[in-house]
Amino acid sequence: MLQSEIPENLLSLVYATATDRSKWQDLCDALSSFNSSPIMMFGHNIGTDESLGIIGGGLDPEQLVRYHQHFAAQNPWMHMNLAMPVGMVGVSDQALPRQELFKTEFYNDWLHPQEDIVAGPAVICHRSTDRIVAMAGPCRARRIDNTLPETVNLFQSLVPHLTRSIKIASSLSNGNATSFSHLDASANAILMIHRSGQVGFMNKSAECLISGTQTIYANHADKLTSRNEQLLTFLNCATTAMQNSDFNAMPEPISLNDHNFGLFIVHAHIFPSEIDHEFPYTAWSDPVAGAFVVTGKFGIGRKDDYGRIARSLGATPAESRLAQGLLDGQSLYDYADAKGVSRHTVRNQMRALLNKTNTANQMEFVRLMCSLSSPFSLS
Repeated sequence: MLQSEIPENLLSLVYATATDRSKWQDLCDALSSFNSSPIMMFGHNIGTDESLGIIGGGLDPEQLVRYHQHFAAQNPWMHMNLAMPVGMVGVSDQALPRQELFKTEFYNDWLHPQEDIVAGPAVICHRSTDRIVAMAGPCRARRIDNTLPETVNLFQSLVPHLTRSIKIASSLSNGNATSFSHLDASANAILMIHRSGQVGFMNKSAECLISGTQTIYANHADKLTSRNEQLLTFLNCATTAMQNSDFNAMPEPISLNDHNFGLFIVHAHIFPSEIDHEFPYTAWSDPVAGAFVVTGKFGIGRKDDYGRIARSLGATPAESRLAQGLLDGQSLYDYADAKGVSRHTVRNQMRALLNKTNTANQMEFVRLMCSLSSPFSLS
């Protein structure tokens, strides 16, 4: 079968799945009718050997539930699927001879009751570090000499369209840099974290931070890491909390000093998903789960107006200037010397700032100012 022989309505349905995940069931049904044999799509977790979900056309829905709940872990063809690259079509007989298949529980309790399914091809549609999504065409014994080669040819013709549609769906679900372009205006370093834990969008301040220090950086897997054990623990705990939308597990902001950038504070924020997507969409979607916002002095142009923030909390003009000085990295006494005022005066101003912001000490005050400059709510 040549690619041009696939009916236009089927190709249109393939691409409709990119924007409407409910169309995957429609596609399996349409392919099953076109191919005169069942077509199903299934997902598998490589690490846990568990089913991610299954949909199918021409198969008993109760049997699909049984596969998802039990038989996925017993699938003797799975080792072939796990080894195949995206776009490759494999045939079950290559993974296990039929005489060996007939001895398995998978055949006797799941395949055989469905009009004696004995073989079939599969094509890998998507692969990530821990999961695959494949389309399979189980073939029944009575017509296998015809349906097996027909289904192989169908999959070989469909695969470039299937993988392209999934890439489009993944791009749409994960967002792109243009949707966050307004965040480039922030003096804070903002790093979006996807559900996979990978760094997505970084604004210009974040790019400056990441490229200018080894205190916090992205590793070869595009995940944030650090040589500072305290910060590394914070990053790992916060990322896990983002992935699980677990607000209770989110650690408090952490403050650090860096040789190049001085004092900075890392805040973590969760963006909980409002929609619980179903298979197969969940297998390749990697939406933004949260963000790290790093506040501090990066030396990259404009600075946040911490004096304005302090004034909004009731600080006098002199106290606001002190707040700005502290957030610029000056110590209390360095500020006093630079401004030509007594240390007693700046101590009184500091005490007033603590009272007006209900903070216990200078470090807590600095952390509060940084948190208030964050573009995201702490709640």
